[in-house]
Amino acid sequence: MKKILSIVGIVVVVVIVVVVLFLGSIVKTAIETVGPEVAGVSMTVDKVRVQLLGGNVRVKGLVIGNPEGFNTPSAMKLGDFKVDLKVASLLTDTIVIKQILIDAPEITYEKGLKSSNLSTLVDNLAPAEEQEEPVEEEAEKPKKKKDAAKKVIIEDFQLNNAKVNVTITALGGKKMTLPLPSIQMQDIGKDTGGTDIQEVISEVFASITDAIGSALASSGDFAGDALKDAGGALKDIGGSASESVKDAAGNLKKGIGGLFGKE
Repeated sequence: MKKILSIVGIVVVVVIVVVVLFLGSIVKTAIETVGPEVAGVSMTVDKVRVQLLGGNVRVKGLVIGNPEGFNTPSAMKLGDFKVDLKVASLLTDTIVIKQILIDAPEITYEKGLKSSNLSTLVDNLAPAEEQEEPVEEEAEKPKKKKDAAKKVIIEDFQLNNAKVNVTITALGGKKMTLPLPSIQMQDIGKDTGGTDIQEVISEVFASITDAIGSALASSGDFAGDALKDAGGALKDIGGSASESVKDAAGNLKKGIGGLFGKE
């Protein structure tokens, strides 16, 4: 009996070691396969390190691509960010994340004629509306129970020292780079006992878009001059195009105006 217990103990230890060693690659694969299915954009990761007992996850080199129709190579580049979660919550219906800390990311905001790359990402992440099933004339068949999706609570989310590369598609890709105000969000999903992960990501992206709007509004003459320069480049195309750019520059100084407004 003791011999059997010893063998079982060795097997358990081996399994734990294997899980710890390969969990990072498992998470990396999940990000690169499930992420694109959910967000509709490419996602690549250089490395994921997981400390299971401490509940720490560190992701390096995460690159989030752009939706179809946008010209810039990516929407976000996150060189290094950390996630600290409550390990015990992984066994429950609601995962509790104590902190997500993202430092010095590079964000690209590309404004197209109708929408931006970030607003399109938010739309992609919006949960699909459930369709009503047709009424069957035959005897009712037993309904299959859907597996309940895990809920998430994020106690503290921080995005600091970010910079945003603003690209104006309508003006031939005119670019400007601005520092982004820090974003801090607390107790996401706590009031409702947890929320869907897609809703969390959508809320975060919406906050980033708002922060970009604030950065552009406070950029003053810098952003306005950048647009005026673009207007000069379009002078040969036609007076109306140039005037439109000048109007956009004026609107931007007053508070972004229609060109960079939130969709």
